[in-house]
Amino acid sequence: MKKSFYILSLLLSLFISNNVFAQESVPKEVMLNTLNSVNKLKLSNYKTSELMDYNMGYTDKIYTILEGSLSEKDKKTALKTLKSDSEKDLYDLLGKKYYKKYQKLMETELKPLKKKNNLLKYLY
Repeated sequence: MKKSFYILSLLLSLFISNNVFAQESVPKEVMLNTLNSVNKLKLSNYKTSELMDYNMGYTDKIYTILEGSLSEKDKKTALKTLKSDSEKDLYDLLGKKYYKKYQKLMETELKPLKKKNNLLKYLY
């Protein structure tokens, strides 16, 4: 009886630990919609259009990395590099004032997605 209890306990703990560390995938469309949710910033139509075009390419790059065959460590490094490049591009696109506001907004908006996929925390 004790032996079966230990086996059952071991199986249960393995099942729980597997579920805790499993990462859900975040659909590409959800990521793009989140990055484009900039109504609060009150950007001009031109800037909003430029940002949306940029985010489409940025999202493609993110998912090329996430869906690629790289190791987790290499994916982290690639996402950090992408973040660095993106920061420069967004600063040039939005200017200092709106860049800071956009960064802060994205930190808030992306929290639920970061909980689903831990690698996304390297983006903002």
